[in-house]
Amino acid sequence: MKITIAISVLILAAAAGLGWQIEGRIAAARADQKQLSAEAARFGISVGDTHSTRSAKRVRIDREAEARLLAIEYIQLAKASETNRKPDEASQTRYRDCFARISALDASSLKILVAELLASPELDGKKRAEQVVHLLRMVLANKDPRAALAFVMEHSAALKKANHIEYVISDSLGNWAKDDPLAAVAWMKKNAAEFPAAMKVQARGNVFHSTAEKDPRLAFTLIAELGLNESDSRSQMCTIVIAATTDEERNATLAALREYQEAHKDDKTTRQAAEDTVGYFAWGFREDGFDAGSKWLASANLTPKELDRFCGELTLNYNGNEHAQWIEWIGEHTPPGKGDQQIINLIGGWTEQDYEDAGKWLRAAAEGPAKNAAIRGYALTIYKHDRETTMRWIMTLPPDERREKTLQFILVSKLRDDPEAAAAFAKEHGLK
Repeated sequence: MKITIAISVLILAAAAGLGWQIEGRIAAARADQKQLSAEAARFGISVGDTHSTRSAKRVRIDREAEARLLAIEYIQLAKASETNRKPDEASQTRYRDCFARISALDASSLKILVAELLASPELDGKKRAEQVVHLLRMVLANKDPRAALAFVMEHSAALKKANHIEYVISDSLGNWAKDDPLAAVAWMKKNAAEFPAAMKVQARGNVFHSTAEKDPRLAFTLIAELGLNESDSRSQMCTIVIAATTDEERNATLAALREYQEAHKDDKTTRQAAEDTVGYFAWGFREDGFDAGSKWLASANLTPKELDRFCGELTLNYNGNEHAQWIEWIGEHTPPGKGDQQIINLIGGWTEQDYEDAGKWLRAAAEGPAKNAAIRGYALTIYKHDRETTMRWIMTLPPDERREKTLQFILVSKLRDDPEAAAAFAKEHGLK
């Protein structure tokens, strides 16, 4: 009996000791959890994401608190930047860390943060609006464009005159249009009176560009949906075309453009605008280069009129480094005389960049209409710098109207400020 009592006492003592140990471990675990939660909050991590047993309400409360604390921190950094025009490295690091944590917030938490910022009495009204616009554009417009636009409208009185508010609207609309272009357009039409300037060039361009990337046919229909005037219609047609960056996209867009042109064949203004827009396919090849451009052209089957528009846009202010290849291509793929102005544009720009290189190519170029057009462009460009070389080149042209037109151009445009030299030049070359 005594042994049994003794054993019972020992068991109870052990159990009590074990209980104390368990309770101590629980207390330690809670302390660790508290410390980890604090660390997580500092790095923008919500503890609600890691504890499935916590209620949704508790998670929401934590995230709201996190957003408000970040708002306080961001406001203090904004205040510090007002007094310190050149922030030190430590200040920049703190800002980057704070901005990274703000960027990690979900859309609902971001709305809380920017609302806190907009209501803060610690910054003047202009500064508050600028900071809100910055966060809306850099974060919320990308994460939830509809929420960004809703916030702008809710606080339009405070934000209407803020610098760069139009970019918040245009960026948000462009991102929204990637998923639902018709809804983005409907929003633009509904709110055009509230932010009229912001609904113009940039916003429209973003919506049309995003739509055209997915569905160029739909993008063309939006021109009528928005009731754009002639100038704006042309601008958005250009946007639709340059949104195509692969051969597959270009082919789809070209087909859509031709359909649009056919649908408006009885409207001379719209038809002409659509014809001209074909030229903007050339923009992509200013970067992609001659090989990519000539490859697409070989399969695109452009009509002579479309090809003329393409070459005209390509050669106008061409800033690439493949002048020779394009000059030769135009000479081979256009009827004699049809591509002269494009060739003149190309060699003129090339001569201004590097007249020696252009002259070297010209001397080695095969005889023919393309070379004759290049001679005219080269001569007209170097005339004021080297008249003797200019005249030697002009005299290599066939004695026809092109040589006479080149001489006449020099007489009118190059010698207009020197009547005596102009008279002598006209007499020498039998010009009137």
